[in-house]
Amino acid sequence: MAPSEMPTTLSGVNGIAGMYEYPPANVEGPYKVLDQYHSKPSKMRVACCGAGASGLCLAYKMERMLTPGTWELTLFEKNSQFGGTWYENTYPGVACDIPSHDYNFTWDPKPDWSQFFASGTEIQGYFEDFAKRHGSKKYMQLDSKIIEARWDDKEGIWNLTIENPKTKETRKDWAHVFVNGSGILNTWKWPEIEGLHDFKGPVLHSACWDHSVEFKDKTAAVIGVGSTSVQITPSLQKICKEVQVYMRSPTWISPPFGAGALTNDLQKGQDVDPGQRQYNFTEADIKKFREDPKYHLDFRKRIEAEINSLFGMYKQGSELSNQFRDVITKEMHRRMGPGHDELKKFIIPDFSPGCRRISPGDGFLEALVQDNVTPVFSGIKRVVPEGIETVDGQVHKVDNIVCATGFQVAFQPAFKVVNGQGKSIKEDWTDGPNLYFGVSAPRFPNYYTIVGPGATWSNGTLIPSIETTIEYSIKCMKKMQTEGIKAMTVKQEALDEIYAHFDEFHKSTVWQENCRSWFKDGKIKNRIYLWPGATIHFLKTIKDPRWEDYDYTYRYKNRFAFLGNGDVKATASRDVLGLSPYIRSSDHEWSID
Repeated sequence: MAPSEMPTTLSGVNGIAGMYEYPPANVEGPYKVLDQYHSKPSKMRVACCGAGASGLCLAYKMERMLTPGTWELTLFEKNSQFGGTWYENTYPGVACDIPSHDYNFTWDPKPDWSQFFASGTEIQGYFEDFAKRHGSKKYMQLDSKIIEARWDDKEGIWNLTIENPKTKETRKDWAHVFVNGSGILNTWKWPEIEGLHDFKGPVLHSACWDHSVEFKDKTAAVIGVGSTSVQITPSLQKICKEVQVYMRSPTWISPPFGAGALTNDLQKGQDVDPGQRQYNFTEADIKKFREDPKYHLDFRKRIEAEINSLFGMYKQGSELSNQFRDVITKEMHRRMGPGHDELKKFIIPDFSPGCRRISPGDGFLEALVQDNVTPVFSGIKRVVPEGIETVDGQVHKVDNIVCATGFQVAFQPAFKVVNGQGKSIKEDWTDGPNLYFGVSAPRFPNYYTIVGPGATWSNGTLIPSIETTIEYSIKCMKKMQTEGIKAMTVKQEALDEIYAHFDEFHKSTVWQENCRSWFKDGKIKNRIYLWPGATIHFLKTIKDPRWEDYDYTYRYKNRFAFLGNGDVKATASRDVLGLSPYIRSSDHEWSID
């Protein structure tokens, strides 16, 4: 099937589309010089799975990094509204554990965040406002769930199958480049507990919250002690008659990260509760952020610098790691108060802080020691109609069950991805993820994952990693557009060597200690799929692609076909300044379009 005959339901920028055409999939006959100027871009169709932070960033950056009229983009979003994580997660207490002023796009600051750690509702509002300001909605197809992406070697395209989750109707589409922007915490799952759905009352999952369920004066069970339980438990404690918290493993609950700028600036001289990480910005604070962009930028930079400077805590046995263990241990004891020895013995880990993601949760430890909260240390045997039976034989009667058990971490995409040899990612990744810099997969051309396994998940702010990975992907797209490249695939050899570096590096990090973590695919001992350095170290690495780590399939019989007929763009457009960019009055960088 030739591209011109394919369905054209992708929306996109079409400003001067007449000037640009889809490239030929296959060129017959002997090599001929192309009648075009040097590096004239071919028209490219791009499909992205998801319209959360990654999809919104992709649309914004493509508009700025690629030539208008040379591309089309669709963001396929499975939900009825965009926003991803922050649209889906609406459980009580949902908030971000990164300071709000650094949880926006790095170039698009929001001076009027209401709190130091923003609620999920406010973050979703930020992304909706961003989409409105930048016209992002025109790229979206909502209620559109990608269920399969299949690469066609001959045509050099991804054939997509999209399903409407409501009607179950399917349709086909295609793209030259496929971007997986679905995120790592997107596919929620019920815990594997016998009899879970035999329970006679409501069973809720943190990622699919049912707001019609009544908790006031009820007895609720919360299963888990991860980051969602840490937020849900204090909220339920305030309204429930009783909350039972079922704990499978210990966890570090820390003071806030990145709060130095807050305490040194806005809280200076105030009597601050060290266990209270949240801060409500005053009207005066917001006015200063809005009217003094230089001050606001400095505030944001100091938060980010503090977080980036703490990477040493993940080095096993380091002074910083020992310091953190001491400080957090004392703080956890302080927040639980005197007594509660069984709880303290269970919840404070033997492993170093950071082996599992640290939760800086307000009010969680304080909630656990309230009279109406019962920590349950005995493992769950099964769920029975009236409640939960633990391995000690006791049946705990409850009205509602809340599963704060997290997600099926997307080491593999939630949809089927099949390469030109008919092999799926699931079949290809038999020994675990196989993803270069968390973005490119050998044997899967023109396919980019945004902040996948091997990127920065456990330390630092996520948004800069999303942005820089998006920019990396677009630089690859531009190279393909302008150099006559049909397919671009990362070399397995390059991936083998970066993973060898991972393995050696992590021999001395806290992540290899005896903790169960989603960094290790939910296992205690496994390869650690985390970037071997701070977030800023990752950004430096991925800022400019290492082209030598890729193999290329060219559209034409000669890799230099893009040189064309001897003209440059400025010749074709009779642009005098464009025909003399290297003539200058001082020594500065120059380039030729």
